[in-house]
Amino acid sequence: MRALARSLPKLAAALPWVELGVWPTPLRPLSIAGREVWVKHEGESHPLYGGNKIRTLEAWFGHARARGATKIWGIGAYGSNHVIATILHAERAGLAAAALLFPQPTSPWAVENAGAIIDTRCEIVRLRSVVEVPFVGMAIALVVYLAGRKHLP
Repeated sequence: MRALARSLPKLAAALPWVELGVWPTPLRPLSIAGREVWVKHEGESHPLYGGNKIRTLEAWFGHARARGATKIWGIGAYGSNHVIATILHAERAGLAAAALLFPQPTSPWAVENAGAIIDTRCEIVRLRSVVEVPFVGMAIALVVYLAGRKHLP
């Protein structure tokens, strides 16, 4: 966002945004096969839970708040980095968090992330397959929409 604000300040001012990250992230040299390459350390974008997801969440949370949302749903596999990042950072944006999860093959990092998602005690909707995501997502959106209306037509 800072780069956008420098280049196109009027556009940047019009975009809803929630600052989450510690920017810029470090750029460090690394020697590979005798050649120096530079590596961007996005994992240091936030001490709680960093990574490239933080850049996306800054825009996503800003958009959600601008539309009046009070809750945000992270959608992904049981061990999703995106879901855990969404849940862990939503409160800083003034949003409650929930998770819509579908199965994935077991791996150590997936088990670790699934445990972290459960440990947050957020609302979790477990699906049998990724195929159900659009149907359950639409059902949740409809319930939220209807709950916000004063009366039905």
